[in-house]
Amino acid sequence: MPSRPMCQPDGPEILRLIREQRGYTVAEFARLIGRRHERTIWNAIAGKPIGVAFIRPIARGLRVKPGDISDWKGDDDIWDVSEMKIPA
Repeated sequence: MPSRPMCQPDGPEILRLIREQRGYTVAEFARLIGRRHERTIWNAIAGKPIGVAFIRPIARGLRVKPGDISDWKGDDDIWDVSEMKIPA
């Protein structure tokens, strides 16, 4: 079985962006990017290694590159930060 690429998130920066820059609680932000990610967001904030597949939606929701909130720089040169669409 192939291993999943992992990264080390910058927990304090993720929490700062969620709360101060975006004005969300962690639960609100989790609903914005998909409810199934709330535990992963808390793990990232705690500084636990998470899969690259999970840092990408967090970065997209925060409108930053994955390398801005983790040690994963593999996507930074091709990353297109898209606007999150807030459901009505």
